[in-house]
Amino acid sequence: MNKTKRGVTAETLRLHLSVLQEIAKLLDRPLDPPHTVRGILRLLSQMLGLNCGRVLAPNAQGAVLDVRYSYGLTHARLRDGAFSVGYDEGVTGFVMRTGSTGLVPDIDREPLYLQRITERPEDDSTRIAFIAVPILESGTPVGVLSVQKEGGQESPFQADITTLKVAASAIGQVMRIGEFIRQETEHLLSENQSLRNSVTMEGMLQKSLAHGIIGSSEALLDAVKQCIQVAPSDAPVMLLGESGTGKEKFARMIHQQTDRSERPFICINCAAIPPDLLESELFGHEKGSFTGASGRKKGKILQADGGTLFLDEIGDMPLQLQSKLLRVLQERQVDPIGATHPVPVNFRLITATHEDMQEHVNAGRFRLDLFYRINVVPVYLPPLRARQGDIRPLALHFLNELNHRYQRNIALHPNALATMEHYGWPGNVRQLQNVIERAVLMAESDQLRHAQIQQILAEQASVRLPETAPGPASTTAPPPAADATAAPAFAEVGRYQWVRQEDAERIHDALNRCGGNQSRAARLLNLSVRQLRYRIEKLGLEVPRR
Repeated sequence: MNKTKRGVTAETLRLHLSVLQEIAKLLDRPLDPPHTVRGILRLLSQMLGLNCGRVLAPNAQGAVLDVRYSYGLTHARLRDGAFSVGYDEGVTGFVMRTGSTGLVPDIDREPLYLQRITERPEDDSTRIAFIAVPILESGTPVGVLSVQKEGGQESPFQADITTLKVAASAIGQVMRIGEFIRQETEHLLSENQSLRNSVTMEGMLQKSLAHGIIGSSEALLDAVKQCIQVAPSDAPVMLLGESGTGKEKFARMIHQQTDRSERPFICINCAAIPPDLLESELFGHEKGSFTGASGRKKGKILQADGGTLFLDEIGDMPLQLQSKLLRVLQERQVDPIGATHPVPVNFRLITATHEDMQEHVNAGRFRLDLFYRINVVPVYLPPLRARQGDIRPLALHFLNELNHRYQRNIALHPNALATMEHYGWPGNVRQLQNVIERAVLMAESDQLRHAQIQQILAEQASVRLPETAPGPASTTAPPPAADATAAPAFAEVGRYQWVRQEDAERIHDALNRCGGNQSRAARLLNLSVRQLRYRIEKLGLEVPRR
């Protein structure tokens, strides 16, 4: 048999060359690092008898070497991912640390060899050699390729080491390219997600701006996102939050995002209509059905057929009407007052309230079954004090609208904006719009300043620090600099207050002084009419008759 000068047969050289050709074919295929590297280890095992190949590389912390790829190993600890070796441990650690080739002709005679994952044949007497070569990048070890060979003393190791070095170089290239692609893919995925978020955010802003919902705060956009997300369905939506947060604007936005957008949007405020008239307004009536019914009237529910019905202040709906509404929602048909047969109806229901509906249910003022029917998708609309970044754009938006409406050219001084940004706005967006409109109409110069805004806020309610529910740490307007006309800083006015039993006498006195006129009494007490009525109910007070 022909041999080279180093004792390697021509047949062995041809076999090793054939392995390198097969490795080249693997590299020519579409990149799949796990498949390619394991394919190389399989060729080394099946064609050269270099078995139990494994590729080790530093872990995420860089402290130890972990097995990244392997072929022919069945050791339980390896399957569990428990095998690792330090840089100063064993032959593998020596190769990683020095970049040298590690050769152990007989692992049973080498104390440096750790034998952690050696796979032994059935014949324990078989001599096993261990070969480890470094995986280099610019001359620096970045990993280790190691194999074991049975009966290694029967043939020289030089051809095996040479082939392993070529294989290690190929594996190193595959791993580097794979890591580069992984990093770039992660970067692209991150950019793509960022772009998607940006597009989504821009789309939400456009949709909200189209319906007069101004702002870009996280709290506001979260509410917008929820509304847009549920809009395509017919699920009932309940808009929650304080008065003046823009519930009707949100309801219209939801309506416009549905396939009902070309159909009617019907709105009715349950608190603004006397209870004895609300039934007729909602359900309609037939001619002659009751005294004064001189003609047939189509109720709001039927007017909303095919479209959306928005019931604002649903918590003020009388109990007897709640049962009728529940029946409409269950049977999809309405019974006008005096009608002899029901009328089919199809509408999307959106409700709104500033009250605690669960408290109403617990107190027996609202039906539990109806509450579950209409509270399928609750959406909380944040108060203006929780949208600090939105106060400025809202103020400028209202100012531009009012300048156009009243043909003015008034600007907001920076200290006036600062005053508004530090105020608590118990009346929310509605109050902000009211204050700016009043300031524009009463302005004596081309700028609105701190003192003017402060005066309007002070006139809306008595200047005092009421006991309030938990809220922002500070809502007192600071005294802005650079304005000689600025008045002293003032305590926030008009904040919502807890209902206290000791308030009963004060409320009763105010009602007496106003002859039972609740609107006048509310102004006297620095309350809204709704707040006053709520306190009268909670405290069990009787309203004096005029």
